Formats: sequence, structure tokens, C-alpha cells
Amino acid sequence: MADLWAVVEVMGHARYAGRVSEYAELGVPLVRVEIPETSASPACEKLLGASSIFRITPCTEEAARAAAAQFRVQPLSLVALPTPPPPRFLEDDDPDPDDWNGAD
Repeated sequence: MADLWAVVEVMGHARYAGRVSEYAELGVPLVRVEIPETSASPACEKLLGASSIFRITPCTEEAARAAAAQFRVQPLSLVALPTPPPPRFLEDDDPDPDDWNGAD
């Protein structure tokens, strides 16, 4: 496939702009969009299933870069919640506090 720059629109009203190519590494044909870095977003890529795409508009590299700056697509961010501390024993709930103080 020749170097193709395009705006790709998918279900859910999402739009991506960048260099478009075929991707078949996962056993299914996918469309790969390499989204260029902009002043508001780092470069990233999206792999899209053909059935979710409803429009691909080929354009120049300059037009795709300008569209990418407007769309402001962000790469995936992994968020982890902090691990809660282990539960503490409350003395008021202890039927026999001496059992926890090492007393016999």
C-alpha cells in the first residue's frame, strides 16, 4: 500500500487523522492509523476494525496533520487505584484484647 494519509471516521463519532495502513498481526484485518504528534498531543496509533469504520477520506499529509491537531487524540493512559492498607484491628471490636497483646 502506498503512503496514505487520511481522516478515518468510526462509529461513536470518533475521528482520527494520520498515516493509514493495513495491519494483520492479530489474525484479523485491521486498519492502523499512526496519529502524528501535535502541540497538544503526543504521537500515538489506533488499530481499528473494518466493521467500525464508516468513512476514510484520503488527503495530503499536511491536511491530516492539521486535522490531527484539531481532533486532539490522546494515547491510552493506564490508571491504577492505590492499594488500600490492610484492615486494622479496632480494640473496641476485640472480645479479648489480651489475645492480641501477647499476654497469656
